Amino acid sequence: MNQKKVIDIVKEQNRWRRKECLNLIASESLMSPLAESLYSSDFEGRYNEHIGHECHYEGTELSYEIEEICNQLFRNHFETPYTDVRPISGAIANLIVYNALTRPGDILVSLGIPNGAHISHTRWGPAGIRGLKNVDMFFDPETMNINVERTVDIIRASAPKLVMFGASMFLFPEPIKEIREQVDPDIKFIYDAAHVLGLVYNRLFQEPFKEGVDLITSSTHKTFQGPQGGIIIGSPGLSKKDWTKIDLSVFPGTLSNTHIHRFPSLAVTALEMNEFGEEYASQVVRNAKAFGKALYDRELKALCPNLGFTESHQVIVDVKEYGGGRKVASRMAQCNVICNKMALPNDTSKDATHNPSGIRLGVQELTRWGMKEKEMDDVAEFYKRVIIDGESVEKVKADVMAYKAQYPDIHYCFSLE
Repeated sequence: MNQKKVIDIVKEQNRWRRKECLNLIASESLMSPLAESLYSSDFEGRYNEHIGHECHYEGTELSYEIEEICNQLFRNHFETPYTDVRPISGAIANLIVYNALTRPGDILVSLGIPNGAHISHTRWGPAGIRGLKNVDMFFDPETMNINVERTVDIIRASAPKLVMFGASMFLFPEPIKEIREQVDPDIKFIYDAAHVLGLVYNRLFQEPFKEGVDLITSSTHKTFQGPQGGIIIGSPGLSKKDWTKIDLSVFPGTLSNTHIHRFPSLAVTALEMNEFGEEYASQVVRNAKAFGKALYDRELKALCPNLGFTESHQVIVDVKEYGGGRKVASRMAQCNVICNKMALPNDTSKDATHNPSGIRLGVQELTRWGMKEKEMDDVAEFYKRVIIDGESVEKVKADVMAYKAQYPDIHYCFSLE
């Protein structure tokens, strides 16, 4: 074993996943060439622990400046004084909020794992680390959304400290306003926008603050196509006292090293979103809708055809009759079409863990490569060829590689020069 092996693995990854694959993992994407070029720098080795403007180390002037540029971009865009880009992931952003606003034993109402909640919203993830008890919302599998009246009853009965919106399986805007109007205004509403931040940023999908959310937590690398990391954004109406709790929960409460090297890339991505984001986000949603229809027209069970399949970047397909999500996702990956298995609301606990009924498909990276509605039809045909027609892996893989070669450039971004 030597350094050549490490170098070869990186080269292989870049060739395989960037040049030869159609990537449909809904929680992934890729930065622009300019953002990527700024990711590796001297910032990689530096710290900047600070409370407010008081930095604990010397030599942090530029570290603090680039962090504040990121914060200011998001403050301006969301018209709020409250943002913090220091969380190193969306799950850590959630943990910071739990640490700031709850005590062990408090109740958290969230969607529930069978209905698509992220694990960080449950007792099996950061909520459990904080000692919270999660109670599931009532979910309607026909509409793939929250049932308002039943969920309001659950909130009233459980008296939670927090209500957590957002999901990993996330097709439609959630009825935040309708729930907010019927429950105790002292209950904090949190919106985990990790999957849809790029849409929310461009005022598509939904506007959480206008609908009654107190805090947005998110990652910064899914539909918002920046570096991997996290962010917390407070509502303009949030009290300064509550934001101070969040601020102190970031540092010294939870983090020391905040991975400063990602901030230049995050700033560039936000600027690109300001310039190109509306066109990009609109195309993502059009592509997802077109993809759902193309799959459905090929007799694959894309969910919610009566609702237009989706309003986000995701399409969910029930593949139970073809062996389940694990088998289908694995076979597609052998053909260089990358997606993931997904539990559906009616799966048993055993099936949800081992071989769930669904697959989850995200179109945000294909959109980034310049693909539009026509290309979504082409990609759906690859799924049909593998899942329904049973074509050989070798033949489909060769065709996928040739197809991806036609789309070598990343779109909706600044030039590298």
